[in-house]
Amino acid sequence: MTATITTYQWLLAFHIVAAVVWVGGGIMLTLLAGFAVRSKLPGRKAEFAREAAWVGERIFVPTSFILLLLGAWIMHHVGYEWSKLWVTLGLVGWFASFAIGIGFLNPTSKKIARAIEAEGPDSPAASALIDRILLVARVDQVILLLVVFDMVLKPGS
Repeated sequence: MTATITTYQWLLAFHIVAAVVWVGGGIMLTLLAGFAVRSKLPGRKAEFAREAAWVGERIFVPTSFILLLLGAWIMHHVGYEWSKLWVTLGLVGWFASFAIGIGFLNPTSKKIARAIEAEGPDSPAASALIDRILLVARVDQVILLLVVFDMVLKPGS
């Protein structure tokens, strides 16, 4: 007996892997942020902020676009209707996360780098910016988790 893997199964598998990398990675960064914030090591919070910014730009941004493109390909391949509520909610969540990333997380990470360079890694200015970015990143994670539930439960389908 030969198992045949369909195009849909391949698309869905890679779509899910991209979601795992993006959402799961974000959850892991959120947990690690808690350790960095509580660390007694000098500069640890700033070091974590630099690492998270690197991951955001080089891993999460491309993965989020791969996820979106694979989702669109699946929609076309299967013939799902773009007007379905679950599709709209998923796209709204994706765009909200993208806007948060481009509009707040990326520029704030650059401000953090400048504050660290000017005043040092444990400066009050850098620390305040890091606390703010971590709060917004947690909100972003909630949005992404809601999108995951939306994709699984497919309300309005």
